[in-house]
Amino acid sequence: MADGQLLIDQAPLQDRDLLQRLSLYFDGFDQRLRQGQGWLIFNARGPRSGRISSFIQFRLDEHQTPVASCFMTWRDFAISAYVTEVGLPELLSEASANDAAKRELDLATRVTYDTWTRMLSAELLVLVGLKPARLHEAELLDRAIATRHTQRMATILLTPEMPRQLEAEFETVDPSRIYWDRIFGRMYESSLVAM
Repeated sequence: MADGQLLIDQAPLQDRDLLQRLSLYFDGFDQRLRQGQGWLIFNARGPRSGRISSFIQFRLDEHQTPVASCFMTWRDFAISAYVTEVGLPELLSEASANDAAKRELDLATRVTYDTWTRMLSAELLVLVGLKPARLHEAELLDRAIATRHTQRMATILLTPEMPRQLEAEFETVDPSRIYWDRIFGRMYESSLVAM
């Protein structure tokens, strides 16, 4: 943990506080995983996001027993959401009459299934850079968080936004506010929160 303490000591004040809290989280990590306790971290942009992500990865690497974790950037999540919610249905309609489209559908289905399985089966999912721009992103995130919450699996979400900004972004893609309310509610119920 000496290297972990060095990472904490070199961070700016607000990050030191958060990294110390994360350190306590990882000190009791096995219990936290059993409880499905994660984190919802706001205002994690640029170098701060990198410091937090690196610290989480460092603590996972030094954990005595291997932990099945899935680190994913929001960009990768958004691409997966597009393929799952938009691309596959479009390919499905073309696949019945076109062999090339059928091969593309099979490949996209396999890749998407593998990604979805990793997100849902990992003991810890870390999603970095949460910033919804499309409805299908909110829909897929809602399903992932709902499944992980039901199974009491830990999730760490890092977003560059402050709470009100993130709420406004969700409202832009989903004026009904269904997804924001459910995602925030589940994360708030099962996670520590930091800004």
